[in-house]
Amino acid sequence: MKKRILTLLMASMLTFVFAWAADAPHVRVLSIGNSFSRDAFSYVPFLIEELVPGAEVDFGILYIGGCRLSLHYSNLIEEKPAYEFDRYHTGDGHWTMTRDVSIQQGLASEDWDIVILQQQSGDSRYYYTYQPYLNDLLEYIHTQKPNATLAWLLTQAYGTGHKPLGDMTSDEMWARTDEASQRVLDETIVSLLIPAGTAIQNARYTILDHFGKAQHLTNDGYHLHEGIPPLIEGLVTTEGIMSVYGVDVDVEKSQLKITHDWWIDKKTPQPNGKPEEATDEEYAIARRCAKWALEHPYQISVVEE
Repeated sequence: MKKRILTLLMASMLTFVFAWAADAPHVRVLSIGNSFSRDAFSYVPFLIEELVPGAEVDFGILYIGGCRLSLHYSNLIEEKPAYEFDRYHTGDGHWTMTRDVSIQQGLASEDWDIVILQQQSGDSRYYYTYQPYLNDLLEYIHTQKPNATLAWLLTQAYGTGHKPLGDMTSDEMWARTDEASQRVLDETIVSLLIPAGTAIQNARYTILDHFGKAQHLTNDGYHLHEGIPPLIEGLVTTEGIMSVYGVDVDVEKSQLKITHDWWIDKKTPQPNGKPEEATDEEYAIARRCAKWALEHPYQISVVEE
C-alpha cells in the first residue's frame, strides 16, 4: 500500500511539473543598444531559466559600442549592417555573436515580444538628446512588431570620481537619468521601465560598493565588473520581463552565483574583468537591491544589511 501511495504521489508531482513546463512562456526579447545593454542583459536568460522552469528563452542584443539614439536612427534609415548581434537560445547553453547585422535584420530574425531601447550612458542624463530619435525609432519598431511591448532601460550612473561625470556626483547623474526615464514613460509609447540603474545606485549604499576593479561596482568607472554587479541588473530585468508574460517572479528566490567557470561556460558578451567571489550575505543584499528598485524605481532605497 505504501509503495502504491508513493507511486501515485510521484505521478501527481510529475503531472504538475509537466503542466507547469507546458504553461511556461517562450520569452523573446530584443535589445537595441550598446555596451550597457550587455551589462544589463548578459545574465538574464540564465536567471529566467532558473526562476521559470520550462521557459524557453530567445534573447538578442544589437550592439554598437557607445551608440546613441541618434546613431541608431541613422543606421535604421540607411539600413546599415553596423551591429554585432549577440544571441542566446535555450538549448545552446551559451551566447553566440554574429557581425554585420542591421536593425531591420535583427527585428525580422524573431517574433519578438519585447523590444528594449536605451540612450548612450553619457547622454542618458539629458532628455533633449533623446528626441526626435526615440519617437522615430519607436514608431518604426511598432509598425514592424505591433504586438511587442516597448521597454526602456534606465542605465547605471558612473561611479564616484569617474571623470566623465564632470561636475556631477554619481547620485546626481542617476537622478537626471531617472528623471529622463520618467519622461520616456510619460511622453512616449514605451510601457515598461527596467530600473537597472536604480538597483546599482541602491547597491552603492551597501557593502557591495567595494566590488569592481575601479570599485563602485565598476570595472573602469562605468561598465559593471563581472559577477555581483551585472547580476543585480539581470535580476531587475528578469522580473520586469516576466511581468509582461503574466508570470510572477520573485528575484529574491534566485540562487544563481557567478563563478569563474560558470562565466567562461556561458560566454557572456563583452566581459569586464573576472567575476569576484561573494558571500551568501552579499548575494542576499544584491537580490534585495534589485527588489527595492523594482518596488521604488524612481528613488534610491537604502537597503538594510
